Amino acid sequence: MAIKKRPAVDPAAIERFGDAADAPPAPAAQAATTATTPLAVAKSAGRAAGTAKRPVESAGEWPSGLGRTLLVRWPDPALAKELAEVAALEDRSQHKTALRALQRGLEALRADHQSER
Repeated sequence: MAIKKRPAVDPAAIERFGDAADAPPAPAAQAATTATTPLAVAKSAGRAAGTAKRPVESAGEWPSGLGRTLLVRWPDPALAKELAEVAALEDRSQHKTALRALQRGLEALRADHQSER
């Protein structure tokens, strides 16, 4: 069995990808993205793809139209270093630590918004 060689990493391509993520959407795309909730996004994605309505997904099935990945572009290196340090302190992977921090942060933000009401 042959071992496939990885393609060389192109830093310029990575920067272009990140710059495109930072750029504001085009006017036509803004009009098309009127849904704000994940459920509305999932419903509109299902309609756009021409899929039929499906019953509620089972526990192990991921909802269609809802992204599974998120690309994070660090605003500065301090946040990336802090994530690595906390992950090492907890003896967890950076991925698990980032998910845990995101969950805690979202819970705190939700609590802040509910207390303002």
